[in-house]
Amino acid sequence: MTVFSQIRAVSLREQVAEQIRTAIIEGRLRPNDHIVEAALTEQLGVSRTPVREALILLEREALVVSQPNRGCYVRAFNIDDVRAIFSMRVMLENFAAELIIDQLNVDDYYRLNQLIDQQQFHIQQADFKQVRSTDMAFHQYLINRGEHPLLMRNWQEIVAQVAAVLYVRADGYPNYDELQAIQDHRRILEAYQDHDLERLRAENRRINQRVQDECIQALEAIAVRGGKPKR
Repeated sequence: MTVFSQIRAVSLREQVAEQIRTAIIEGRLRPNDHIVEAALTEQLGVSRTPVREALILLEREALVVSQPNRGCYVRAFNIDDVRAIFSMRVMLENFAAELIIDQLNVDDYYRLNQLIDQQQFHIQQADFKQVRSTDMAFHQYLINRGEHPLLMRNWQEIVAQVAAVLYVRADGYPNYDELQAIQDHRRILEAYQDHDLERLRAENRRINQRVQDECIQALEAIAVRGGKPKR
């Protein structure tokens, strides 16, 4: 009988990349923020080599961009980027739905309801960092539940881009009603509980289209005021 699973070696490059990726997802690094290698090496206690390797990896994931003689910056997204991100997101979410709609059980529904309740609590507390984190956790749970390696890998690459774009929405679309996400998640959960794949696909398309449009409006509003996001 196998008692232990093998320990996965995680390189310094991957650890540094995960730290930067998480900072983008949580809004601690915002679009156009300068990523200073020297500051990262000091804060993380590593040499410049894994930092540079991590930045190359994140550039491949389209999360950062490098500029000659200027360094690396958190990527700023344009309207075409937003359309590409949300069209990919809806495809991944609908694929996950196909995999798991008949597999979810009582424990899964309980956990998803917990996440919705937590998100609503954070909205009431105006803790928007936790609102974003719990929102992402809801969708991450559904993706992970499919246990499909390529799905999870593709989702991991896009989720930080989604998070970064949502912070742009917060800058340029100040009237966004956070409670809409609660309603969206409840409708998604109801479709799963009813085993209604077509309704679930339609909800995923509707939600992603609305959020895409809100993010585009935010980008347009930011452009009008000179391209400078609020801090």
